[in-house]
Amino acid sequence: MANNGHIPIEHFRILERVGASMPEVADLSGKIRQSLTGLGLPRERLLGRRIAVATGSRGIANLKAIVRTVCEWLKEQGARPFVIPAMGSHGGATAEGQLAVLADYGVTPEGVGVEIKSDMATVGLGQTPEGFQAFIDRNAWEADAVVVLNRVKPHTDFSGNIESGLLKMIAVGMGKREGARETHRWSRKFGFERVIRALSSVTLAKGKILCGLAVVENETHQIADVQAAPPEGIVAMEEAMLPVARRLVPRLPFSKFQLLIVNEIGKNISGTGMDTKIIGRGVELQPGEAPEIGLIYVRDLTPESAGNAVGVGLADVMHERLYRKIDLQKTYVNVQTSLNPQMARLPMYLASDRSALDFSLATLGSPGMGEQRIIWIHNTLGLNRIAVTATLALESAAIRGWRLAPEDCSLQFDYEGNLSSSFFSSR
Repeated sequence: MANNGHIPIEHFRILERVGASMPEVADLSGKIRQSLTGLGLPRERLLGRRIAVATGSRGIANLKAIVRTVCEWLKEQGARPFVIPAMGSHGGATAEGQLAVLADYGVTPEGVGVEIKSDMATVGLGQTPEGFQAFIDRNAWEADAVVVLNRVKPHTDFSGNIESGLLKMIAVGMGKREGARETHRWSRKFGFERVIRALSSVTLAKGKILCGLAVVENETHQIADVQAAPPEGIVAMEEAMLPVARRLVPRLPFSKFQLLIVNEIGKNISGTGMDTKIIGRGVELQPGEAPEIGLIYVRDLTPESAGNAVGVGLADVMHERLYRKIDLQKTYVNVQTSLNPQMARLPMYLASDRSALDFSLATLGSPGMGEQRIIWIHNTLGLNRIAVTATLALESAAIRGWRLAPEDCSLQFDYEGNLSSSFFSSR
């Protein structure tokens, strides 16, 4: 120990991603319009029809612009679109909370040009052969048709040929709290993929879905692909897009290190607060899919989470500021729905960054200068610019797709012992 009893910490260097392996869609609005027009939807299903646009709670890039473009295209076809939140039990499982989630992404009546109808009431659609009960948002059921839009990506709870995408939106998101509860309940016995496929097939068979619009993001969280499909083509489209999305997932570029510092966790970042397949905790993993991390220290909760700290149980240590922001009721609602109690377990909290880092490093055996393997990230959604200790920086020359920034950064603490250094671009 040194420095007034504190464990000395190495200088940090900044690692930056060089670029994405799949470019951003140059004209997003044009691509969406082209994809929808290409479906050749019957005019009688559009003209004068009330069409619900199902929109979720994930931080999809350009979500406001995507929703607005879909609604504009529908209006151009003579339809009367409106938006519904399709996010299961998120937003505290209340209609007001789900409106607030959408508003955080700019999806408001003013932002997208249409009415937003939020209601937790559902309609039962019947059972699957296995006995799973399918539900749909009442506003969606009372509409003439529904456009489902979502991002296709790997899921944080399971792996399969379909994971997070349109089918999950249909089964869970549009099923509101009942749909989320039913999915998680039966998934404990039959597995997520089987349950999601079965439940979404019941909804698709009712003829209420007009079409699906799916997007894929690249490593820098730009929209890299947009595709649309009629109801009968949604499954095949999602199955084809998932391998592409899986290749584009941003990952930490080291296989093993001692400590991960995370500035913020939150529901707008991942359904599990931190992406399980990035930190390698809370989910079954493929060999080499995620790094081996000794300890995880989390510093804050995003304001968009409104106190829902699901996923905090994946960390080992947290800052007191995060602890003070936790709304246990909202967190427990989410965990009771997902049936995953680990996500709500509270790690030890400490009053400052300095005390948390001292404790973490001591727990790891007090590695000395030249031995510390520490990575500092803003969150698991933003991995284009990360800070690494000098020991890891020396190894980074062998890592493709990354480069070292010229600056050498040392940790700076304020008088309360909290980090005043900031290496990251704002979200």
